[in-house]
Amino acid sequence: MRDSARSYELLEESDLVRLDRLADAELDDFFGRNAHLSHWRERLRFIALAQGGADHYLRHERGIWDLDLILCFAQHPDDKPRHYLRRSPSRWDWGRSKFGRNPYDPPGYAGRAVDIMLWVIPARHDPYEGLQEWLEKRRASKPNPARQPDLAHEPVVLIRPDR
Repeated sequence: MRDSARSYELLEESDLVRLDRLADAELDDFFGRNAHLSHWRERLRFIALAQGGADHYLRHERGIWDLDLILCFAQHPDDKPRHYLRRSPSRWDWGRSKFGRNPYDPPGYAGRAVDIMLWVIPARHDPYEGLQEWLEKRRASKPNPARQPDLAHEPVVLIRPDR
């Protein structure tokens, strides 16, 4: 049975390009407000669609409640350990589109919500190894996705650097 709050329209390459531009706007906004963290910008390794949106992109079945973007930055060995650059996600309005609007989103939204999280992953010579290590560690710390859902139990679709 289909959930009427979800959009079942297909995510296409042009939608990933738009999400990539939205990630750049988020980065400009975040580092504009947090100049003391500007050195992190050069550590950006990945921009990816995650969770339900990534699952729908790959399988075309789940539908889209909202879109979740993760921006992954490499942890420098000299930095204090941290898991994220900001505790809560930033929310953006996708705007009018083929995806419609989730009726549970704020009344001012014209389209689907886009949640953007800034995560810190291990710095590795091969950044893909750092991403893989981070996801595996998250998956191991939450072994039961039914009780503790986590983005590590969902697909991740890279937008940048490789689609």
